[in-house]
Amino acid sequence: MVSVLTVLFAFVASVVATHVFIRVADRQGVVAEANERSMHKGATVTGGGLALLVAAFAVFLALWPVERVHELLLPAAALLAVVSFFDDLKPVSRWLRFGAHIAAAVAAVSSVHYAQMIFHGWLPFWLDRATALFALVWFINLFNFMDGIDGIAGVETVAIAGGYAVVIAVAEIVSPLTGLALAVAGAAGGFLFWNWHPARVFLGDVGSVPLGFLSGALMIWLAVQHSLAAALILPLYFVADATITILMRLRRGEKIWEPHRTHFYQRAARAVESHAVVVRRVALCNAILVGLAVLALSMPVTAFALAILTVGALLFWMEIASGTVVASEAGAQ
Repeated sequence: MVSVLTVLFAFVASVVATHVFIRVADRQGVVAEANERSMHKGATVTGGGLALLVAAFAVFLALWPVERVHELLLPAAALLAVVSFFDDLKPVSRWLRFGAHIAAAVAAVSSVHYAQMIFHGWLPFWLDRATALFALVWFINLFNFMDGIDGIAGVETVAIAGGYAVVIAVAEIVSPLTGLALAVAGAAGGFLFWNWHPARVFLGDVGSVPLGFLSGALMIWLAVQHSLAAALILPLYFVADATITILMRLRRGEKIWEPHRTHFYQRAARAVESHAVVVRRVALCNAILVGLAVLALSMPVTAFALAILTVGALLFWMEIASGTVVASEAGAQ
């Protein structure tokens, strides 16, 4: 019962908190202006991820006990939110941002008991932890990169956090992170009420960076607690789109830290002239991935292979839908 109430209360709290945030931020002029690299038109309120996080954390703290892992993850997420909030208002040093990402990732990896192996003994301890640290820092950044059209990051958060709770429930595991995962999933769903195309508010870095961190931390714990395959499956679409795109940009000699519109989902949204069409396809893919993550509990290799095919099919559709956008943009550069 408490699980259902967590999702419901977090959803409602997020809808209300985001509405209040939109009104306040709009009066204060906290908006993102459209430019040649953005995927929206006009000025849109940004930084709404702050309301999402407040709603999620408030509901979690009200309904669930606080354990050691929360004492590490919640302050780390708060640190990222603070740094990212100031970055939304006025760009801060990339070294400050990167330092905060590393500090948060260290906290998340440190939350795992030293006797537990994240990669199930495939790597020596030092490499196990170093690989997890690198992967989490990369995931924090790629999640931010992927927050480029209305609704996509919210849908991904619901799928990853909600997927974690589903897999843990099916595996009949008692996890200290179930409550936090449900609260984050519910709050992300509530945020979508305002962030669905055409969006009234954007997450901003204050939302996408901490959500990337929390989603990645949940996957680390999912790998430790039961299934490495499930932990790799749930975020597979975001990982594939961002990683393939950055490799393609490196191959073209582009500066990968500069804003762009060449992710698979961005090119597809421009081609079909609809954010919602693309995000619905992403949501369908993610629903399948949640099912495959459950399958991974008993058939990890088969489930992971099917997940690769599922994500590959989505990327293929995006590539076909985008038509000649890639060629024309490359020519313009």
